[in-house]
Amino acid sequence: MNAQPLISIIIPTRNRGELLQVCLNAIRAQTYPHYEVLVIDDGSSLANREICRGLLQQYDSRVQWHEVHAPDTQGCGPSVIRNKGIALAQGKYVTFCDDDDFWTCTEHLATAVTCMERQAAQVYFGGIQVQDPSGNVIIEKMMPKVEHSLKPAQKLADYDVYAVSRQQILSYPDYAHLNITITTKALLDKIGGFWEQINYCEDINLFIRVCDAAEIILFRPSICAVHNAPAKRLDMSVSNSLSLQNKRLLEVNAYQHLLMACDSPCALYYTRISLSYLYKVISEELARGGKKMAALQYAQCALAMYPTLKWSVYLVWLHLSFAFR
Repeated sequence: MNAQPLISIIIPTRNRGELLQVCLNAIRAQTYPHYEVLVIDDGSSLANREICRGLLQQYDSRVQWHEVHAPDTQGCGPSVIRNKGIALAQGKYVTFCDDDDFWTCTEHLATAVTCMERQAAQVYFGGIQVQDPSGNVIIEKMMPKVEHSLKPAQKLADYDVYAVSRQQILSYPDYAHLNITITTKALLDKIGGFWEQINYCEDINLFIRVCDAAEIILFRPSICAVHNAPAKRLDMSVSNSLSLQNKRLLEVNAYQHLLMACDSPCALYYTRISLSYLYKVISEELARGGKKMAALQYAQCALAMYPTLKWSVYLVWLHLSFAFR
């Protein structure tokens, strides 16, 4: 009988020792024992590192601590830090869990590995719920359109897991959070891991590229994890410290990269709709700020990326509204 495959769990962390413990406890509760946990510290304070090193003494040797930068440094951001974890990973499969999130289903890994082995799947997604810092549910499920598209014939025997098409999983605007994404290490190596030129929207960028490259995709609609929507604190994460304008531009870069990186019509269609919507948002924000030419340029980009009658009318109205001011 073949040995059960190893799964590598990558946890980026920075100055969140107490939350990290919740994450690690949920991993320890998993029924699947064949895993390694790579906790990658991205420049936490010296005091926080000491707390985390002490914390890890509670766990067995499967939990490993890696320091990427000197303490109290800027850090390299989520894309680079996760790629460092991927480079260290020894497992056949790789998954991620942010240090402020946690898995709620104790057989999450067991079900995923069993089904991926059975189907020779490259990617597996589970259901996730989004909560605010007080524990209130913000989003019940992040992939309702995908779940609605599921057919009984797609369901695997004995499991609430479905073999889905690329078109199904890329049902805009649904996307899978990293915390419930499991891929083969080979697939991540093939696509080059995370695109390191961005430190915002890196999760969506990877989601689309993984779906673009995978041949067999599995989806489990039931809730397997909780994602904590972060409080807006400047010292907590790279993404929260960015201005709104910078976030928009980084998001544009993430989607433009996808236009060059992806090959499948489904992935390109998802990207075009996403980019068109983003251009529309930017155009409307610029228009409210009285930036006429910039608003018009972004409105034209939105129309070119994904033409609609409604947006064509808006573009004409925008021209006229500025012309008669």
